[in-house]
Amino acid sequence: MVAALALGACSGGDTAAPAIGAPPPGEQRLAATQVLRRAVDAGGMRSIDPSLSTDVPAAHVLDDLFEGLMRLGQDGEPQPGVAERWETSADGRTWTFHLRAARWSNGEPIRAGDFVYAWRRTVDPRTASDYAEALSPVRNALAVAEGKLPVAALGISAPDERTVRIELNAPTPFLLSLLTKSYTFPQYEPAYRAHGEDWVRPENMVSNGAFRLQEYVIGGRVTLVKNPLYWDAAHVRLEQVVYLQLDRAAQTERFFAGDIAFTDSFSAEQTAWLRARLGDQVVSAPYLGNFVLGLNVTRPPFAGNRALRMALTLGVDRETLVRYVRQGLYQPAFTPTPPLPGYHAPVPAWAKLPEAERHALARRYYAEAGYSAAHPLRVEMHYPTDSDNRRTYEAVAAMWRANLGAEVEPYNQEFKVQLNERHLKQQALFHYAWIGDYPDPLTFLQLFQTGFGYNDGGYSNPRFDALMSAAGNDPDAARRLDELAQAEAILNEDVACIPLYYYATRHLIRSYLRGWTSNIQDRNLSQYMYLLEHQDH
Repeated sequence: MVAALALGACSGGDTAAPAIGAPPPGEQRLAATQVLRRAVDAGGMRSIDPSLSTDVPAAHVLDDLFEGLMRLGQDGEPQPGVAERWETSADGRTWTFHLRAARWSNGEPIRAGDFVYAWRRTVDPRTASDYAEALSPVRNALAVAEGKLPVAALGISAPDERTVRIELNAPTPFLLSLLTKSYTFPQYEPAYRAHGEDWVRPENMVSNGAFRLQEYVIGGRVTLVKNPLYWDAAHVRLEQVVYLQLDRAAQTERFFAGDIAFTDSFSAEQTAWLRARLGDQVVSAPYLGNFVLGLNVTRPPFAGNRALRMALTLGVDRETLVRYVRQGLYQPAFTPTPPLPGYHAPVPAWAKLPEAERHALARRYYAEAGYSAAHPLRVEMHYPTDSDNRRTYEAVAAMWRANLGAEVEPYNQEFKVQLNERHLKQQALFHYAWIGDYPDPLTFLQLFQTGFGYNDGGYSNPRFDALMSAAGNDPDAARRLDELAQAEAILNEDVACIPLYYYATRHLIRSYLRGWTSNIQDRNLSQYMYLLEHQDH
């Protein structure tokens, strides 16, 4: 990202992109029919409105339908999108982006005002976007989201139709990655004005990405077709992309049947079996995500009871969990932020204790919290209905029963119900996994800021908030990371959540599908993919 910022300050990379999709010399020919069928995990796609979407399945679809100032390259790194070049001010607080001659799917030109409209809509309190605070690096974004300033005060403007100017609170090293996210995509205001919330229906949507929306069956199939008006359409090989919303078992079955070329995931329990049968079509790599248990600190039994929270986090045997339940795919987690280059996450001292000592310490905290064999903790642990994660929650509950005597009951719910109840702070102990928006600690730590839209545990600590604010306004990159590490140490000390492990990607990918690359964000845009000639299964 440092290199990307340095280049951006000079020219922004205005050279033409190399041809995408042509097989290299010696590779077999392209398939005559370029239709890709991809799977996404069922139950998560709540909205394909760029200002409202928060889930990973919808993010894959939005990556194909829209494009921001930057787009994600085939290697997972940001590259010029609608903006063909840009400059930065000497202090790194003002970025000026110059738009290429790009068009919407209805033929209208994309104007700088389309970005201004979209960003203002995202932070407008009336939109109720869960990602409003994600634009916090932008000047006045938090004050606008909180209703303290009008949307016109947001630090984005359009000096002319082909220029977007962004004003930041401080130099933001992850800005280019942020500009590839859906809540920064432009939006066609006339579509929203004409159709309201129905602007995302196939017959109403106007988009600017490599594909346009042809069909959207809620909970089922999403069909996209190539957008001939996309500025880089000449390098897009696929003519159609079909997303199927399926649970993991169904994804695997459909892959073996030859009906899907790219699965979103597969059951970790089947890893060895799948590798024995599919070889290198089983793909796994580090992923920018954590698997965390959330704690509602605004209500019993966790409100004002740090000792109980300590007992629970000490009572989990993470190495055992990863090795035997997650088939060795993941890395044990003791702090919220996954490994990132240049960032030294503060690992709690207790993480290095031998198992017996850690269990003994957990029991002492459990007793201090007022619990015992005669008076055990009884609480439900809420998680989304998913057979692949069920064993994780059952294993954690078993560890707490064995190590503490706690009676924790795993309770599964449909994802949308679980998410809604979390937001309403109706659950005491809950699934709280998070996939990072960009490779920076802020995307994980901001979840715990007072008032953040996804702070579902209600955590609030003035010292933590002050350090986060300082980091958000610090022009010194090294000092900023140190302030974030100090803030994360406070989270660990307070036990604001219970980290279990860091994710890895899990895909089944046909050998004849090319143009994808494993990357830490696990974002593979369909515009780079193509199918080689092959025998149908």
